Amino acid sequence: MQERLVHLFMPSYVNEANLIYLLSSVRKRKFPMTRQAKHVRVPVYILCFITEGEGVVVLDGALQKVRPLQLYLLVPGMIVEFPEQGSTFEYYGIWFEPLRLTKIRGKYEALPSLSLSGALSPGHISVHHPQQILQQIVQLYHHSRQERKRDSLKLRIQLEQLIQDIMKNEPEQQSTVMDERVERSILYMEQHYTDKVSIEQLAEAAGGMPPVAFSRLFRSETGLPPVEYLSNVRMTRAKQMLNMKNSRVKEVAAAVGFRSEFYFSRMFQRMVGVSPTLYMKRGKLKVAVASSLGFDDHLKSVGIEPVCVVDLFQYPGQSTEQYAEQLHSQLMKLEQSNPDMIIADHYHTAFREQFKQTAAPVFLDFSVWDWKGNFEKIAELVNREREASEMLTRLDVQIETTGQTLRRMLGQKRITIMQVSHRTIGIQGKVNHPLNELIYGELGLRPGNQAPAELWRMELQPEAMPVLETEHLLIHHHHILAGSDKMYDELTRTAAWPQILAVKDGKVKRIPNWFVMSWTPLGRQRIMNELMAAVGEHQQG
Repeated sequence: MQERLVHLFMPSYVNEANLIYLLSSVRKRKFPMTRQAKHVRVPVYILCFITEGEGVVVLDGALQKVRPLQLYLLVPGMIVEFPEQGSTFEYYGIWFEPLRLTKIRGKYEALPSLSLSGALSPGHISVHHPQQILQQIVQLYHHSRQERKRDSLKLRIQLEQLIQDIMKNEPEQQSTVMDERVERSILYMEQHYTDKVSIEQLAEAAGGMPPVAFSRLFRSETGLPPVEYLSNVRMTRAKQMLNMKNSRVKEVAAAVGFRSEFYFSRMFQRMVGVSPTLYMKRGKLKVAVASSLGFDDHLKSVGIEPVCVVDLFQYPGQSTEQYAEQLHSQLMKLEQSNPDMIIADHYHTAFREQFKQTAAPVFLDFSVWDWKGNFEKIAELVNREREASEMLTRLDVQIETTGQTLRRMLGQKRITIMQVSHRTIGIQGKVNHPLNELIYGELGLRPGNQAPAELWRMELQPEAMPVLETEHLLIHHHHILAGSDKMYDELTRTAAWPQILAVKDGKVKRIPNWFVMSWTPLGRQRIMNELMAAVGEHQQG
């Protein structure tokens, strides 16, 4: 059979990679048939053209947002994961086998190809004119079914033509081209990071630029000054070397351009968060957490149980005696757990020196409110980067599926999130806080009309409360010991309160502290589950 194929396809229909395509079948299918979570290992090459359905799947660990008129190439061994309660997709599937023509003893033989190198890449294939590709696939589908005695050669030629057209239809990759002078200076850094490198040398490597002009150009292209970029190159290489068996800090320091082991250790500590010695043991450390933001959930997300979790913040309403007793108890508990490292948030900076007496403290950077950056930083500190990536993919899948469901349930209805403390009433804005970004950004829900567009929260007194234009009102009572319930009672006695649509319709719900929960992957998952339950209750009501 393969000999006949060689004869039929040589020389007219063989592409530059010497690949020919053996058509198995063309099918029109729905998948998955149930809404249960499903893992599928792809057994053969399949071209899938999506005609109906919108949702998410995970292809080999990477999230894909699937839409109609998209084309995918699935290859043998690829794992496709369909989330629970996900969408059903309709698609045309072309099952085929690539064969590579190989010249052996003067004759061409068709052998199974292990890849489509030079042809199509696995996963999503972008095409300029998907309708044209769909027409060809539909035509191939009908031809494969209509002819009682199918013309194999004709169908194979159609498949070959289709694949060639897909390759021509792929849009050119729009890559961001960095200034060539900056690229040359970066190459110089990567080749000479073991040496002492000056700005003048980098400016010269960039083409003899004046140092000041070079520094300005470099920063505009990379976002970092040249010296900081060079430090990152050195630290990245240092981390790789420290992960190697039998590595020594002194040798690593010298290998990345530091004459002083002490100075290298100090720089490494500043940039990475822990000492080089501790970094070498990062997969075996006993880790404690001192956090008011639930950072222990970060560790649990990647499969690590902290040896101790403390929250040393003095919450409003706690008496001095209560707090002193609690503080003493928790510090004793922390010391007795004998950790190697303490991961702490900015609420615990006052305890830095005290923590040092127990273990090496790592304070996460809160100059920007980046929950994901903190999570990835913690994952690196405990050698769980792969697990963190998998967790973020699962979270993205849940965000997509939950967002679709909630948008369908709510339609044009709006959601307002409020926090009542002993001091003020806070209405969450649309941006600049992990909770706002989750609810209104990632899930795509409609905010109430009074939600500020550019502030993370608007705070006011009960008497200043406007009539909120919202169909759902979710309220957290913050600092109950300090009197938030009293503030809430004042709110409910205002003239505006009974005029709020959500209040009239009985769609007001008390929520736990989503503001803290939104800082961790597990917390964000719980928020989505609770939001689904709350909206479901309101729908039934």
